[in-house]
Amino acid sequence: GDYANGTIYMDDGETFDYKNGQYFYWGFIYKKEGDHLHSISSKNLDKGGKLESDAIIEKIVIRGVRYYPTNVHIYLDDWNPETADYTHDRDAQTLIIRKPNALLTQEFRIDIHM
Repeated sequence: GDYANGTIYMDDGETFDYKNGQYFYWGFIYKKEGDHLHSISSKNLDKGGKLESDAIIEKIVIRGVRYYPTNVHIYLDDWNPETADYTHDRDAQTLIIRKPNALLTQEFRIDIHM
């Protein structure tokens, strides 16, 4: 596909501290940018949420990827591209990006060049 999105909300799950901003609410978008480029990006959807988290994204699985990417780049804090570790299963049409080292509460972008 050409577009998908999702969100994640987290608080401590035990108290009402979310009323004092102890939560986060982030969005993720996968979209086709051009004939040979797809991207994944993250964005803070509620700046009122102040919960700090050290949760790291372990892997990203994208289904419906027919062709092996020529490269995958991750842009983190300094927005300098880093080459991502990825595998592609042509039969399953699945792309797996392993250990992008992005925090759940960190803006990032991943470019997938086809």
